[in-house]
Amino acid sequence: MQFEERELGAALLSAVLLAVATPNALAHHAINGNFDLQQDVFLADAVLTEFKFVNPHVYVYLDVTDDEGQVTNWRCEMAAASRLGRRGWTAESLLPGQIMSIDGSPAWREEHVCHVGTIILEDGTELSEYDGRPTAEEVSGGLVSEDAARSRPARLPNGRPNLRGPWVSTQASLNMPVVEPTPEGARLAEGRVRHFDSPALRCETINIVYDWAFERESNDIYQEEDRVILQYGYVDLVRTIHLDQSEHPEDIEPSVTGHSIGWWEDDTLVVDTIAFMPGVLSHLDWPRFRVHSDRWHVVERFRVSDDGRTLTRTYTFEDPLYMEGAYTGQDTHSLTGEPYVPYGCEDLGGTNNQRPEGE
Repeated sequence: MQFEERELGAALLSAVLLAVATPNALAHHAINGNFDLQQDVFLADAVLTEFKFVNPHVYVYLDVTDDEGQVTNWRCEMAAASRLGRRGWTAESLLPGQIMSIDGSPAWREEHVCHVGTIILEDGTELSEYDGRPTAEEVSGGLVSEDAARSRPARLPNGRPNLRGPWVSTQASLNMPVVEPTPEGARLAEGRVRHFDSPALRCETINIVYDWAFERESNDIYQEEDRVILQYGYVDLVRTIHLDQSEHPEDIEPSVTGHSIGWWEDDTLVVDTIAFMPGVLSHLDWPRFRVHSDRWHVVERFRVSDDGRTLTRTYTFEDPLYMEGAYTGQDTHSLTGEPYVPYGCEDLGGTNNQRPEGE
């Protein structure tokens, strides 16, 4: 087994041929900061030693042997397991001992690390992650049947609308509103970039607004008389909405989820949340980066459609310290047959995905 040379018009470096990256790779700007997408690395006839099917990134570990018989260990990154799972991947899609070739892009800060563009199996089968996030139509294939939806009670015994069940995001866009920062907000965000500073890379929550729809994970709602609990599928965030409190307590300990109180306005659940720890606003706000302070204030409105199959959340947020004005957005979720499953996050990115000292 050896690195394979190809006539792509670039210099051979450490037995790895570097060339211009494919348009598909260039489209994935989110990984530009960790991998040189202008270059190509090809690992020929590598032996898979481990396949880590985890979030936020799947990794393949490979033994690559050069012409002199020297074995080099490689680690190559892919998309999130949850995203690949919606494309049919499982933890058994690749098995240790398999021989394969990898066409990808080299890491900026670590040797023998790459991002996978295409996996080529021994029989010539090509596997790729570049189909991207599934569409709303593809996700809706996991919706519950019409019969099941009809059997679902529209209201609970107390007369309130039934919010219970697993819900999955099916709207076309997952982006939050574009925020105009105050001078202080811009100053604090300056120099921050997704590939180093996103909490998700450390398996941490981003925030209550963004995580509800990101990656189209199945969220679960548990509805009780005095509270509603939201179990997020993304990074396993759990929120409690207090229905038995008309005001926020004065001595709230700030947290990433804040403190939420809720009330019903006709058939709409209104949720008011304050007392956040300072944090990040969006994981995808590239190339900008936006932050919120401990004075971030979020108001959400949850409403279920008459047929019980669609949950719409409208939200408004503001932050007098870091944001100019208020911002409103909306996302829709559909009742799904895909129950909540733990996110299974494990940060395996190594030093390549960490900010070098002094930067």
